[in-house]
Amino acid sequence: FSTAYMGGASWNDTFWKNDRFDKLLIQARAETDQNKRREMYYEMQQIVRDKGGVVVPMFANYVFGTSDKIAHGTMAGNWDLDGEKFHERWWYS
Repeated sequence: FSTAYMGGASWNDTFWKNDRFDKLLIQARAETDQNKRREMYYEMQQIVRDKGGVVVPMFANYVFGTSDKIAHGTMAGNWDLDGEKFHERWWYS
């Protein structure tokens, strides 16, 4: 939130500013009561959802699941979803 949504933040690409959001953000940083802090962040999330300026150029449409019934050979550990080859190299056991 501090980097991308606070008024004047360096990554605030849409130059969005909301006084209530900025005030909550500063207060939440100092709040030690977890429940109060959670509520502050919840309200900030709602403000961003309803009034925020966000540029979403694309969405990654992935589904993630695990099961003991799925088997696989050697996996490519350096890429998500086995290097996008999961549909070719994984099978039901």
